[in-house]
Amino acid sequence: MTKREKMLLGIMGTAVIVGVGMFLMPGSGRVGLPKGQDAAVTVAKSNAEAQAKMVKDAGASALEAQVADMALRPWNTTVFYDKPLDIQSETVRDASMPAYTGYVEVGALRLAIIDGYEYREGDELETGSFLVEQITPPQVTLRGIDNGKFVRLPYQDPSFFTQ
Repeated sequence: MTKREKMLLGIMGTAVIVGVGMFLMPGSGRVGLPKGQDAAVTVAKSNAEAQAKMVKDAGASALEAQVADMALRPWNTTVFYDKPLDIQSETVRDASMPAYTGYVEVGALRLAIIDGYEYREGDELETGSFLVEQITPPQVTLRGIDNGKFVRLPYQDPSFFTQ
């Protein structure tokens, strides 16, 4: 072994020993705010409660009092809207409807394979009756050209058609 290899192995061994030691050492066991932050949080909370009380006592309207109460409630931790949007849509029941059988995403380009043809968002179907509005892996949303209604096509595994 060269001198360089010996030095690298020594440094790596030291790092492993220090890492194992840090892992096995008992910690304080307390995870949370840094020291001194607990007092700041309680002060901020008491200030918010005092301001809400002042708004109520100042003869504020019911709406303003409700807004002050809502500010003191715990906030929702989920920032994304997780319910499906209620858009005007029709369920796919007709056998003559196109079949969404594939999804391809290359970089920012999304392609849907509908009835064996590749379509991008905004393309018109070969039948000429629908425009491709949105492409996602589980479904494609089409918009009727003549009536403007939306139709959702769920993904259908191509093996479904060979049975």
